[in-house]
Amino acid sequence: MKRQILDNENIPRSLLNEAREVLGEEFCRLTHRYQVGYIDIFWNNYGLNRSNRHSKCLDSFKMSREYVTRFFSDQKNFRAVNNNGYYLGLKGVRLGSSNKVSFSRKHKEGYTRYEPTNWVLLTCPAHGGENVVGRHAGYQLAPKVVEMMENWLIKQLADEDGEAQGVINLNGDRVEVVAKGYGGGIARDVSKVRSKVNVEVLVKINKMTLRRHKEQLEVVKNYLEEHRLETLVKGSKEWLKAKTKLDESSFSNLEALTDSDLVGVKVNNTKDKPLESLSMKDFTKDGIQQRIIQIDKLLVISKHIGNSKVNVNYYEVSTGRYHTKGAILQGYNKSVRYAALSGCYEYDLEAAHQNILVQLLDKEGASFEELDVVREYISNKVEIRKRLAKELNTSVAIVKTIIQELTYGARLSRYKGVAIYDTCNGDEQLIERVITHHWLKAYSSTFTIANKILVGRKRKITNAVGIKVDVDNKRSALAHILQGCERQILDTVIAHCNRKDMALLLHDCIVFYNKQSPEELSLIVRKETGFSLLFSEEKY
Repeated sequence: MKRQILDNENIPRSLLNEAREVLGEEFCRLTHRYQVGYIDIFWNNYGLNRSNRHSKCLDSFKMSREYVTRFFSDQKNFRAVNNNGYYLGLKGVRLGSSNKVSFSRKHKEGYTRYEPTNWVLLTCPAHGGENVVGRHAGYQLAPKVVEMMENWLIKQLADEDGEAQGVINLNGDRVEVVAKGYGGGIARDVSKVRSKVNVEVLVKINKMTLRRHKEQLEVVKNYLEEHRLETLVKGSKEWLKAKTKLDESSFSNLEALTDSDLVGVKVNNTKDKPLESLSMKDFTKDGIQQRIIQIDKLLVISKHIGNSKVNVNYYEVSTGRYHTKGAILQGYNKSVRYAALSGCYEYDLEAAHQNILVQLLDKEGASFEELDVVREYISNKVEIRKRLAKELNTSVAIVKTIIQELTYGARLSRYKGVAIYDTCNGDEQLIERVITHHWLKAYSSTFTIANKILVGRKRKITNAVGIKVDVDNKRSALAHILQGCERQILDTVIAHCNRKDMALLLHDCIVFYNKQSPEELSLIVRKETGFSLLFSEEKY
Protein backbone atom coordinates (compact mmCIF):
# COMPACT_ATOMS: atom_id res chain seq x y z
CA MET A 1 0.00 0.00 0.00
CA LYS A 2 1.35 3.39 -0.95
CA ARG A 3 2.48 5.36 2.07
CA GLN A 4 0.47 8.52 1.52
CA ILE A 5 -2.88 6.72 1.35
CA LEU A 6 -2.99 6.31 5.12
CA ASP A 7 -0.54 9.02 6.11
CA ASN A 8 -2.88 11.66 4.70
CA GLU A 9 -6.21 10.29 5.89
CA ASN A 10 -6.88 12.77 8.69
CA ILE A 11 -9.51 12.85 11.43
CA PRO A 12 -10.17 15.09 14.46
CA ARG A 13 -8.70 13.38 17.51
CA SER A 14 -11.73 14.25 19.67
CA LEU A 15 -14.11 12.46 17.27
CA LEU A 16 -12.20 9.21 17.79
CA ASN A 17 -12.55 9.67 21.55
CA GLU A 18 -16.26 10.50 21.15
CA ALA A 19 -16.93 7.29 19.21
CA ARG A 20 -15.13 5.23 21.84
CA GLU A 21 -17.40 6.74 24.49
CA VAL A 22 -20.73 6.75 22.61
CA LEU A 23 -20.44 3.52 20.61
CA GLY A 24 -18.79 1.82 23.54
CA GLU A 25 -17.39 -1.69 23.59
CA GLU A 26 -18.79 -2.46 20.14
CA PHE A 27 -16.39 0.18 18.76
CA CYS A 28 -13.49 -0.20 21.18
CA ARG A 29 -13.04 -3.94 20.56
CA LEU A 30 -12.27 -3.34 16.87
CA THR A 31 -8.64 -3.08 15.78
CA HIS A 32 -7.25 0.46 15.92
CA ARG A 33 -7.04 0.57 12.14
CA TYR A 34 -10.72 -0.32 11.77
CA GLN A 35 -11.68 2.25 14.39
CA VAL A 36 -9.90 4.99 12.47
CA GLY A 37 -11.41 3.66 9.24
CA TYR A 38 -14.92 4.07 10.58
CA ILE A 39 -14.15 7.56 11.89
CA ASP A 40 -12.79 8.49 8.46
CA ILE A 41 -16.09 7.37 6.88
CA PHE A 42 -18.17 9.22 9.50
CA TRP A 43 -16.13 12.41 9.28
CA ASN A 44 -15.87 12.64 5.48
CA ASN A 45 -19.47 11.63 4.77
CA TYR A 46 -21.48 13.43 7.43
CA GLY A 47 -23.03 15.87 5.00
CA LEU A 48 -23.17 15.50 1.22
CA ASN A 49 -21.22 17.57 -1.29
CA ARG A 50 -20.23 17.44 -4.95
CA SER A 51 -17.30 15.21 -4.14
CA ASN A 52 -19.05 12.42 -2.22
CA ARG A 53 -22.69 12.51 -3.41
CA HIS A 54 -23.80 9.40 -5.32
CA SER A 55 -24.87 10.27 -8.88
CA LYS A 56 -27.90 7.94 -8.81
CA CYS A 57 -28.95 8.02 -5.15
CA LEU A 58 -28.77 11.72 -4.37
CA ASP A 59 -29.50 11.22 -0.67
CA SER A 60 -26.48 8.91 -0.31
CA PHE A 61 -22.70 9.13 -0.39
CA LYS A 62 -20.52 6.92 -2.58
CA MET A 63 -17.66 4.73 -1.47
CA SER A 64 -15.32 3.14 -3.98
CA ARG A 65 -13.58 -0.18 -3.51
CA GLU A 66 -10.28 1.70 -3.13
CA TYR A 67 -11.72 3.94 -0.41
CA VAL A 68 -12.98 0.99 1.65
CA THR A 69 -9.74 -0.99 1.34
CA ARG A 70 -7.62 1.89 2.66
CA PHE A 71 -8.42 0.89 6.21
CA PHE A 72 -10.18 -2.47 5.92
CA SER A 73 -7.66 -4.05 3.49
CA ASP A 74 -10.46 -5.88 1.66
CA GLN A 75 -14.07 -5.04 0.90
CA LYS A 76 -15.05 -8.42 2.33
CA ASN A 77 -13.55 -7.39 5.67
CA PHE A 78 -15.66 -4.24 5.71
CA ARG A 79 -18.81 -6.19 4.85
CA ALA A 80 -18.05 -8.68 7.62
CA VAL A 81 -17.64 -5.99 10.28
CA ASN A 82 -20.46 -3.81 9.03
CA ASN A 83 -23.04 -6.23 7.61
CA ASN A 84 -22.43 -9.93 8.18
CA GLY A 85 -20.65 -10.57 11.47
CA TYR A 86 -16.99 -11.20 12.27
CA TYR A 87 -14.50 -12.86 14.63
CA LEU A 88 -11.85 -11.38 16.92
CA GLY A 89 -9.03 -13.04 18.79
CA LEU A 90 -5.52 -12.33 20.01
CA LYS A 91 -2.79 -12.25 17.43
CA GLY A 92 -0.55 -15.29 17.65
CA VAL A 93 3.19 -14.99 18.25
CA ARG A 94 5.95 -17.58 18.53
CA LEU A 95 5.74 -18.10 22.29
CA GLY A 96 2.02 -17.95 22.89
CA SER A 97 -0.14 -14.95 22.07
CA SER A 98 0.02 -11.17 22.21
CA ASN A 99 -2.51 -8.62 23.39
CA LYS A 100 -2.93 -7.30 19.84
CA VAL A 101 -6.44 -7.82 18.43
CA SER A 102 -6.66 -9.99 15.32
CA PHE A 103 -9.59 -9.96 12.89
CA SER A 104 -11.07 -12.85 10.91
CA ARG A 105 -14.06 -13.32 8.63
CA LYS A 106 -14.22 -17.00 9.51
CA HIS A 107 -14.29 -18.96 12.74
CA LYS A 108 -10.91 -19.76 14.29
CA GLU A 109 -10.07 -21.57 17.46
CA GLY A 110 -10.01 -19.15 20.38
CA TYR A 111 -11.81 -16.39 18.42
CA THR A 112 -15.15 -14.88 19.46
CA ARG A 113 -17.94 -14.09 17.02
CA TYR A 114 -19.56 -10.64 17.08
CA GLU A 115 -22.66 -9.25 15.40
CA PRO A 116 -22.21 -6.68 12.60
CA THR A 117 -22.16 -2.99 13.53
CA ASN A 118 -24.54 -1.75 10.78
CA TRP A 119 -23.14 1.77 11.23
CA VAL A 120 -23.00 2.32 7.45
CA LEU A 121 -26.16 1.40 5.52
CA LEU A 122 -26.15 0.28 1.88
CA THR A 123 -28.80 2.23 -0.06
CA CYS A 124 -27.78 1.75 -3.68
CA PRO A 125 -25.81 -1.30 -4.92
CA ALA A 126 -23.17 -0.63 -7.56
CA HIS A 127 -24.86 -1.44 -10.88
CA GLY A 128 -22.75 -3.99 -12.73
CA GLY A 129 -20.52 -4.55 -9.70
CA GLU A 130 -18.11 -2.33 -7.79
CA ASN A 131 -15.15 -3.68 -9.77
CA VAL A 132 -16.38 -1.82 -12.85
CA VAL A 133 -14.56 1.48 -13.22
CA GLY A 134 -16.70 4.40 -12.08
CA ARG A 135 -19.34 2.20 -10.44
CA HIS A 136 -19.82 2.93 -6.75
CA ALA A 137 -22.35 1.75 -4.22
CA GLY A 138 -24.36 4.33 -2.27
CA TYR A 139 -24.46 4.51 1.53
CA GLN A 140 -25.94 6.45 4.42
CA LEU A 141 -24.80 6.70 8.02
CA ALA A 142 -27.01 4.87 10.52
CA PRO A 143 -29.29 7.10 12.66
CA LYS A 144 -27.20 6.26 15.73
CA VAL A 145 -24.06 7.56 14.03
CA VAL A 146 -25.82 10.67 12.70
CA GLU A 147 -27.02 11.46 16.23
CA MET A 148 -23.49 10.98 17.58
CA MET A 149 -22.06 13.29 14.91
CA GLU A 150 -24.69 15.96 15.58
CA ASN A 151 -24.10 15.92 19.34
CA TRP A 152 -20.33 15.96 18.92
CA LEU A 153 -20.50 18.93 16.54
CA ILE A 154 -22.73 20.85 18.96
CA LYS A 155 -20.21 20.30 21.79
CA GLN A 156 -17.28 21.31 19.61
CA LEU A 157 -18.94 24.48 18.33
CA ALA A 158 -20.07 25.47 21.83
CA ASP A 159 -16.49 25.36 23.06
CA GLU A 160 -14.49 26.98 20.26
CA ASP A 161 -11.84 28.21 22.68
CA GLY A 162 -11.12 24.74 24.01
CA GLU A 163 -7.85 22.86 23.70
CA ALA A 164 -6.56 22.30 20.15
CA GLN A 165 -6.46 18.49 20.16
CA GLY A 166 -5.15 18.25 16.62
CA VAL A 167 -6.10 16.59 13.36
CA ILE A 168 -4.30 13.24 13.16
CA ASN A 169 -3.70 10.26 10.86
CA LEU A 170 -3.87 6.52 11.56
CA ASN A 171 -0.67 6.62 13.61
CA GLY A 172 -1.77 9.63 15.67
CA ASP A 173 0.62 12.00 13.85
CA ARG A 174 -0.54 15.58 13.48
CA VAL A 175 -1.28 16.74 9.95
CA GLU A 176 1.42 19.43 10.05
CA VAL A 177 4.12 16.88 10.88
CA VAL A 178 3.06 14.43 8.15
CA ALA A 179 2.96 17.19 5.51
CA LYS A 180 6.65 17.97 6.05
CA GLY A 181 7.52 14.53 4.74
CA TYR A 182 5.79 15.31 1.45
CA GLY A 183 7.14 18.82 1.08
CA GLY A 184 3.74 20.39 1.84
CA GLY A 185 0.04 19.81 1.40
CA ILE A 186 0.34 17.87 -1.88
CA ALA A 187 1.15 14.15 -1.62
CA ARG A 188 2.03 12.73 -5.05
CA ASP A 189 2.24 9.06 -5.92
CA VAL A 190 1.58 8.88 -9.67
CA SER A 191 3.24 11.88 -11.38
CA LYS A 192 6.85 12.87 -11.82
CA VAL A 193 7.05 16.28 -10.15
CA ARG A 194 9.53 17.45 -7.52
CA SER A 195 8.12 17.42 -3.99
CA LYS A 196 9.30 20.99 -3.39
CA VAL A 197 6.74 22.18 -5.97
CA ASN A 198 4.15 22.36 -3.24
CA VAL A 199 1.76 24.43 -1.13
CA GLU A 200 1.19 24.95 2.59
CA VAL A 201 -0.99 22.30 4.22
CA LEU A 202 -2.61 24.78 6.64
CA VAL A 203 -4.94 27.38 5.14
CA LYS A 204 -6.14 30.53 6.91
CA ILE A 205 -9.91 30.94 7.01
CA ASN A 206 -12.15 33.85 7.95
CA LYS A 207 -14.24 32.53 10.83
CA MET A 208 -16.17 35.78 11.17
CA THR A 209 -17.57 35.67 7.63
CA LEU A 210 -18.23 31.94 7.98
CA ARG A 211 -20.34 32.55 11.08
CA ARG A 212 -22.15 35.40 9.34
CA HIS A 213 -22.94 33.20 6.35
CA LYS A 214 -24.18 30.46 8.68
CA GLU A 215 -26.62 32.99 10.18
CA GLN A 216 -27.82 33.79 6.64
CA LEU A 217 -28.34 30.12 5.91
CA GLU A 218 -30.29 29.62 9.11
CA VAL A 219 -32.67 32.42 8.11
CA VAL A 220 -33.53 30.50 4.93
CA LYS A 221 -33.63 27.18 6.79
CA ASN A 222 -36.10 28.60 9.33
CA TYR A 223 -38.28 30.00 6.53
CA LEU A 224 -38.39 26.62 4.77
CA GLU A 225 -39.24 24.81 8.01
CA GLU A 226 -41.84 27.38 9.05
CA HIS A 227 -43.67 27.00 5.73
CA ARG A 228 -42.98 23.24 5.47
CA LEU A 229 -41.22 23.59 2.13
CA GLU A 230 -38.41 21.57 0.57
CA THR A 231 -37.61 24.03 -2.23
CA LEU A 232 -38.10 27.69 -3.06
CA VAL A 233 -37.79 28.24 -6.82
CA LYS A 234 -35.72 31.29 -7.68
CA GLY A 235 -37.88 34.27 -8.63
CA SER A 236 -41.08 32.83 -7.15
CA LYS A 237 -43.12 34.88 -4.65
CA GLU A 238 -42.05 32.66 -1.76
CA TRP A 239 -38.41 32.83 -2.85
CA LEU A 240 -38.57 36.64 -2.96
CA LYS A 241 -40.12 36.75 0.52
CA ALA A 242 -37.34 34.55 1.91
CA LYS A 243 -34.75 36.66 0.07
CA THR A 244 -36.15 39.83 1.64
CA LYS A 245 -35.86 38.31 5.12
CA LEU A 246 -32.34 37.21 4.24
CA ASP A 247 -31.31 40.67 3.05
CA GLU A 248 -32.77 42.35 6.14
CA SER A 249 -31.03 39.90 8.46
CA SER A 250 -27.71 40.23 6.63
CA PHE A 251 -27.82 44.03 6.78
CA SER A 252 -28.60 44.09 10.51
CA ASN A 253 -25.83 41.58 11.22
CA LEU A 254 -23.31 43.65 9.31
CA GLU A 255 -24.41 46.80 11.14
CA ALA A 256 -23.96 45.02 14.47
CA LEU A 257 -20.30 44.23 13.84
CA THR A 258 -18.00 46.21 16.10
CA ASP A 259 -14.56 47.56 15.25
CA SER A 260 -13.01 44.80 17.37
CA ASP A 261 -14.76 42.18 15.18
CA LEU A 262 -12.98 43.58 12.15
CA VAL A 263 -9.41 43.74 13.47
CA GLY A 264 -7.08 41.85 11.15
CA VAL A 265 -9.96 40.64 8.95
CA LYS A 266 -10.55 41.70 5.38
CA VAL A 267 -14.24 42.33 4.71
CA ASN A 268 -15.67 43.47 1.40
CA ASN A 269 -18.35 45.89 2.60
CA THR A 270 -19.69 46.68 -0.87
CA LYS A 271 -20.45 43.07 -1.83
CA ASP A 272 -21.53 40.08 0.17
CA LYS A 273 -20.10 37.33 -2.08
CA PRO A 274 -21.46 34.38 -0.07
CA LEU A 275 -24.98 35.86 -0.10
CA GLU A 276 -24.66 36.76 -3.78
CA SER A 277 -23.66 33.18 -4.63
CA LEU A 278 -26.40 31.67 -2.47
CA SER A 279 -29.02 33.83 -4.18
CA MET A 280 -28.13 32.70 -7.70
CA LYS A 281 -30.16 29.49 -7.41
CA ASP A 282 -33.24 27.95 -5.82
CA PHE A 283 -33.22 27.68 -2.03
CA THR A 284 -33.44 23.99 -1.14
CA LYS A 285 -33.61 22.44 2.31
CA ASP A 286 -30.92 19.95 1.34
CA GLY A 287 -28.61 22.61 -0.12
CA ILE A 288 -28.95 24.91 2.90
CA GLN A 289 -28.27 22.09 5.38
CA GLN A 290 -25.30 20.94 3.31
CA ARG A 291 -23.71 24.38 3.53
CA ILE A 292 -24.32 24.61 7.29
CA ILE A 293 -22.58 21.25 7.79
CA GLN A 294 -19.63 22.42 5.68
CA ILE A 295 -19.26 25.58 7.76
CA ASP A 296 -19.50 23.60 11.00
CA LYS A 297 -16.78 21.23 9.80
CA LEU A 298 -14.46 24.12 8.95
CA LEU A 299 -15.01 25.71 12.36
CA VAL A 300 -14.39 22.37 14.11
CA ILE A 301 -11.19 21.71 12.14
CA SER A 302 -10.03 25.23 12.92
CA LYS A 303 -10.63 24.61 16.62
CA HIS A 304 -8.61 21.38 16.51
CA ILE A 305 -5.68 23.00 14.68
CA GLY A 306 -5.88 26.49 16.15
CA ASN A 307 -5.02 29.95 14.79
CA SER A 308 -8.04 30.08 12.42
CA LYS A 309 -6.49 27.46 10.13
CA VAL A 310 -7.73 24.27 8.49
CA ASN A 311 -5.73 21.52 6.84
CA VAL A 312 -6.14 21.03 3.09
CA ASN A 313 -4.46 17.83 1.93
CA TYR A 314 -4.25 17.11 -1.80
CA TYR A 315 -3.90 13.79 -3.57
CA GLU A 316 -3.61 12.89 -7.26
CA VAL A 317 -6.33 11.21 -9.29
CA SER A 318 -5.44 9.07 -12.31
CA THR A 319 -4.94 12.06 -14.64
CA GLY A 320 -2.84 13.94 -12.10
CA ARG A 321 -5.49 16.44 -11.05
CA TYR A 322 -5.25 17.53 -7.42
CA HIS A 323 -8.26 16.67 -5.28
CA THR A 324 -8.61 17.48 -1.60
CA LYS A 325 -9.15 14.84 1.07
CA GLY A 326 -12.73 15.00 2.30
CA ALA A 327 -13.44 17.70 -0.33
CA ILE A 328 -12.33 20.35 2.20
CA LEU A 329 -13.00 23.76 0.61
CA GLN A 330 -12.30 22.55 -2.94
CA GLY A 331 -15.48 20.46 -3.12
CA TYR A 332 -17.60 22.75 -0.95
CA ASN A 333 -20.41 24.98 -2.15
CA LYS A 334 -19.21 28.23 -3.64
CA SER A 335 -20.93 30.41 -1.07
CA VAL A 336 -19.08 28.58 1.74
CA ARG A 337 -15.77 28.89 -0.08
CA TYR A 338 -16.37 32.62 -0.57
CA ALA A 339 -17.09 33.01 3.14
CA ALA A 340 -14.11 30.92 4.29
CA LEU A 341 -11.64 32.73 2.03
CA SER A 342 -13.21 36.19 2.17
CA GLY A 343 -10.80 38.82 0.88
CA CYS A 344 -8.78 36.34 -1.20
CA TYR A 345 -8.30 36.45 -4.99
CA GLU A 346 -9.07 33.65 -7.45
CA TYR A 347 -7.12 33.42 -10.72
CA ASP A 348 -8.88 31.17 -13.21
CA LEU A 349 -7.58 29.92 -16.56
CA GLU A 350 -9.96 31.17 -19.26
CA ALA A 351 -11.55 28.22 -21.14
CA ALA A 352 -8.58 26.12 -20.07
CA HIS A 353 -9.23 22.80 -21.80
CA GLN A 354 -10.59 24.34 -24.99
CA ASN A 355 -7.57 26.65 -25.23
CA ILE A 356 -5.14 23.82 -24.53
CA LEU A 357 -6.81 21.61 -27.16
CA VAL A 358 -6.65 24.28 -29.86
CA GLN A 359 -2.99 25.02 -29.13
CA LEU A 360 -2.06 21.32 -29.16
CA LEU A 361 -3.77 20.94 -32.55
CA ASP A 362 -2.08 24.08 -33.84
CA LYS A 363 1.29 22.54 -32.95
CA GLU A 364 0.32 19.52 -35.06
CA GLY A 365 -0.64 21.84 -37.93
CA ALA A 366 -4.22 20.51 -37.77
CA SER A 367 -7.12 22.54 -39.10
CA PHE A 368 -10.73 21.50 -39.70
CA GLU A 369 -14.10 23.20 -39.87
CA GLU A 370 -15.47 21.93 -36.54
CA LEU A 371 -12.52 23.43 -34.67
CA ASP A 372 -13.92 26.90 -35.41
CA VAL A 373 -16.72 26.16 -32.94
CA VAL A 374 -14.19 25.68 -30.15
CA ARG A 375 -12.33 28.85 -31.18
CA GLU A 376 -15.66 30.69 -31.05
CA TYR A 377 -16.31 29.38 -27.56
CA ILE A 378 -12.86 30.50 -26.37
CA SER A 379 -13.41 34.03 -27.66
CA ASN A 380 -16.89 34.53 -26.22
CA LYS A 381 -17.90 31.73 -23.83
CA VAL A 382 -20.29 33.80 -21.68
CA GLU A 383 -22.46 34.92 -24.59
CA ILE A 384 -22.42 31.47 -26.18
CA ARG A 385 -23.63 29.87 -22.94
CA LYS A 386 -26.46 32.41 -22.71
CA ARG A 387 -27.42 31.85 -26.36
CA LEU A 388 -27.42 28.08 -25.98
CA ALA A 389 -29.49 28.31 -22.78
CA LYS A 390 -32.09 30.33 -24.66
CA GLU A 391 -32.13 28.02 -27.69
CA LEU A 392 -32.31 24.89 -25.54
CA ASN A 393 -34.81 26.44 -23.12
CA THR A 394 -32.72 25.57 -20.08
CA SER A 395 -30.39 27.22 -17.57
CA VAL A 396 -26.89 28.53 -18.20
CA ALA A 397 -25.66 26.22 -15.42
CA ILE A 398 -26.90 23.13 -17.31
CA VAL A 399 -25.37 24.39 -20.56
CA LYS A 400 -22.04 24.95 -18.80
CA THR A 401 -22.15 21.40 -17.39
CA ILE A 402 -23.01 19.86 -20.79
CA ILE A 403 -20.11 21.67 -22.48
CA GLN A 404 -17.77 20.52 -19.71
CA GLU A 405 -18.97 16.92 -20.06
CA LEU A 406 -18.48 16.95 -23.83
CA THR A 407 -14.98 18.32 -23.26
CA TYR A 408 -14.22 15.38 -20.95
CA GLY A 409 -15.46 12.81 -23.46
CA ALA A 410 -19.21 12.47 -22.87
CA ARG A 411 -21.38 11.43 -25.82
CA LEU A 412 -24.46 13.18 -27.18
CA SER A 413 -26.83 10.35 -26.37
CA ARG A 414 -30.42 9.99 -25.24
CA TYR A 415 -29.76 6.78 -23.30
CA LYS A 416 -29.81 6.38 -19.54
CA GLY A 417 -26.43 6.01 -17.88
CA VAL A 418 -24.68 8.70 -19.94
CA ALA A 419 -23.68 12.02 -18.43
CA ILE A 420 -26.01 14.11 -20.63
CA TYR A 421 -29.07 12.14 -19.47
CA ASP A 422 -28.27 12.80 -15.80
CA THR A 423 -27.46 16.47 -16.37
CA CYS A 424 -30.83 16.96 -18.07
CA ASN A 425 -32.51 15.13 -15.17
CA GLY A 426 -34.01 12.62 -17.59
CA ASP A 427 -36.08 15.36 -19.33
CA GLU A 428 -36.60 13.64 -22.71
CA GLN A 429 -37.55 16.82 -24.55
CA LEU A 430 -34.51 18.70 -23.28
CA ILE A 431 -32.24 15.73 -24.06
CA GLU A 432 -33.58 15.65 -27.63
CA ARG A 433 -32.94 19.38 -28.05
CA VAL A 434 -29.39 18.93 -26.72
CA ILE A 435 -28.35 15.94 -28.84
CA THR A 436 -29.76 17.46 -32.06
CA HIS A 437 -28.40 20.99 -31.54
CA HIS A 438 -26.10 21.92 -34.45
CA TRP A 439 -23.57 23.83 -32.33
CA LEU A 440 -23.23 21.08 -29.71
CA LYS A 441 -22.94 18.42 -32.44
CA ALA A 442 -20.11 20.37 -34.05
CA TYR A 443 -18.46 20.91 -30.66
CA SER A 444 -18.64 17.19 -29.85
CA SER A 445 -17.28 16.26 -33.29
CA THR A 446 -14.22 18.44 -32.63
CA PHE A 447 -13.11 16.08 -29.86
CA THR A 448 -13.69 13.01 -32.03
CA ILE A 449 -11.45 14.46 -34.73
CA ALA A 450 -8.91 15.70 -32.16
CA ASN A 451 -8.68 12.15 -30.79
CA LYS A 452 -7.64 10.82 -34.19
CA ILE A 453 -4.91 13.45 -34.37
CA LEU A 454 -3.57 13.52 -30.81
CA VAL A 455 -4.23 9.91 -29.75
CA GLY A 456 -4.56 8.04 -33.02
CA ARG A 457 -3.64 4.36 -32.78
CA LYS A 458 -1.49 4.68 -29.70
CA ARG A 459 -1.97 1.94 -27.16
CA LYS A 460 -0.38 3.92 -24.33
CA ILE A 461 -0.10 7.64 -23.76
CA THR A 462 1.90 9.70 -21.30
CA ASN A 463 0.57 13.10 -20.31
CA ALA A 464 2.46 16.29 -19.47
CA VAL A 465 3.14 15.27 -15.85
CA GLY A 466 4.48 11.83 -16.74
CA ILE A 467 1.41 9.67 -16.03
CA LYS A 468 1.02 6.71 -18.41
CA VAL A 469 -2.31 5.04 -19.19
CA ASP A 470 -3.57 2.35 -21.52
CA VAL A 471 -5.76 3.71 -24.30
CA ASP A 472 -9.00 1.81 -23.74
CA ASN A 473 -11.30 4.70 -24.54
CA LYS A 474 -10.30 7.35 -27.06
CA ARG A 475 -12.29 10.16 -25.46
CA SER A 476 -10.98 9.47 -21.96
CA ALA A 477 -7.48 9.34 -23.44
CA LEU A 478 -7.91 12.88 -24.75
CA ALA A 479 -9.18 14.02 -21.34
CA HIS A 480 -6.05 12.44 -19.84
CA ILE A 481 -3.90 14.57 -22.15
CA LEU A 482 -5.82 17.80 -21.49
CA GLN A 483 -5.93 17.38 -17.70
CA GLY A 484 -2.22 16.54 -17.70
CA CYS A 485 -1.49 19.85 -19.43
CA GLU A 486 -3.79 21.65 -17.00
CA ARG A 487 -1.83 20.12 -14.09
CA GLN A 488 1.48 21.08 -15.71
CA ILE A 489 0.28 24.70 -15.89
CA LEU A 490 -0.86 24.63 -12.27
CA ASP A 491 2.51 23.23 -11.15
CA THR A 492 4.29 25.97 -13.10
CA VAL A 493 2.38 28.66 -11.21
CA ILE A 494 3.00 26.89 -7.89
CA ALA A 495 6.73 26.66 -8.60
CA HIS A 496 7.06 30.38 -9.40
CA CYS A 497 4.83 31.91 -6.73
CA ASN A 498 5.19 32.37 -2.99
CA ARG A 499 3.73 29.21 -1.48
CA LYS A 500 2.74 31.06 1.69
CA ASP A 501 0.51 33.29 -0.46
CA MET A 502 -1.46 30.40 -2.00
CA ALA A 503 -4.69 29.47 -0.23
CA LEU A 504 -6.37 26.84 -2.43
CA LEU A 505 -5.96 24.86 -5.67
CA LEU A 506 -9.09 24.41 -7.81
CA HIS A 507 -8.03 22.27 -10.82
CA ASP A 508 -7.77 25.11 -13.38
CA CYS A 509 -7.30 28.00 -10.99
CA ILE A 510 -5.52 29.08 -7.82
CA VAL A 511 -6.82 31.17 -4.92
CA PHE A 512 -4.25 33.57 -3.41
CA TYR A 513 -4.45 35.51 -0.18
CA ASN A 514 -3.22 38.65 -1.96
CA LYS A 515 -3.71 40.27 -5.34
CA GLN A 516 -1.53 38.96 -8.19
CA SER A 517 -0.82 40.16 -11.72
CA PRO A 518 -2.82 38.08 -14.26
CA GLU A 519 -0.42 39.21 -16.97
CA GLU A 520 2.58 38.01 -14.95
CA LEU A 521 0.93 34.63 -14.38
CA SER A 522 0.27 34.29 -18.12
CA LEU A 523 3.89 35.20 -18.89
CA ILE A 524 5.19 32.56 -16.45
CA VAL A 525 2.99 29.89 -18.05
CA ARG A 526 3.97 30.84 -21.60
CA LYS A 527 7.70 30.82 -20.81
CA GLU A 528 7.65 27.48 -18.99
CA THR A 529 5.05 25.49 -20.95
CA GLY A 530 4.57 27.25 -24.29
CA PHE A 531 0.83 27.66 -23.72
CA SER A 532 -0.60 31.13 -24.26
CA LEU A 533 -3.41 31.46 -21.74
CA LEU A 534 -5.27 34.25 -19.97
CA PHE A 535 -6.19 34.39 -16.28
CA SER A 536 -9.38 36.02 -14.99
CA GLU A 537 -9.42 37.61 -11.52
CA GLU A 538 -12.19 37.38 -8.94
CA LYS A 539 -12.12 38.78 -5.43
CA TYR A 540 -13.85 36.69 -2.78
